[in-house]
Amino acid sequence: MPDLPELPTRTPAVVMTWADIAFAHWRVSPEILRSLIPSELELDTHDGAAWIGLIPFEMRDCDFRGVPTLPGLGTFLECNVRTYVRHRGVPGVWFFSLDAESRLAVIGGRVVWGLNYRLARFHRERAGGTFHYGLSRHRGDGEGRLDWTPGPPIPRPAPGSLEHFLVERYHLYSMRRGRLIRGRVDHPPWDLRSATAGRIDTGLVRAAGIEVEGAPVMHCSDGVRVKGFSPVPASRATD
Repeated sequence: MPDLPELPTRTPAVVMTWADIAFAHWRVSPEILRSLIPSELELDTHDGAAWIGLIPFEMRDCDFRGVPTLPGLGTFLECNVRTYVRHRGVPGVWFFSLDAESRLAVIGGRVVWGLNYRLARFHRERAGGTFHYGLSRHRGDGEGRLDWTPGPPIPRPAPGSLEHFLVERYHLYSMRRGRLIRGRVDHPPWDLRSATAGRIDTGLVRAAGIEVEGAPVMHCSDGVRVKGFSPVPASRATD
């Protein structure tokens, strides 16, 4: 993993599995996204284009440090809208929204991580090898859908490839009390599959103020086990 600081030695704040995940991405003009992210961050581009991702998945077997096992917190559905950024050379993710069906996860994500978590109702099923995944926000200000059919495994992405750029991200950035913070995640490299998109509703992307057109670039994965570390001020480049 190039351009990354050494792994943190602290105890992770959460250990979890990101399971049955799809990555749907669209090219977007950098000028469109520039005004939508904090000025402290640099847009990360690939071949001159910025990218917006719609990422539905299941949070499974979550173990939050110091938090007892509570109903709805161990396993729940989530869907993210994100783009890619850098700060002082460290690549990461900027989330426009994170929708989840767990109220406790929404509260924790907002308070601890400063992330724009939203409470939503989800519907997911798998029929004939195809995932059907939809959601609507409780406040009625956004909904989305993505159906996808997993294909065969593809070679592990090489650094510099578009696939590597889109999925191999080990930091997230957010604003908490007016201050840029960074959280580290540690996991093995993704084992990706090809994927074919079916029905798509990009309402969550539109809710972020972004219009996309055409078919997305699609990948998916069976999942990966993840360690998440508590966020620190982004200026602390060794954490």
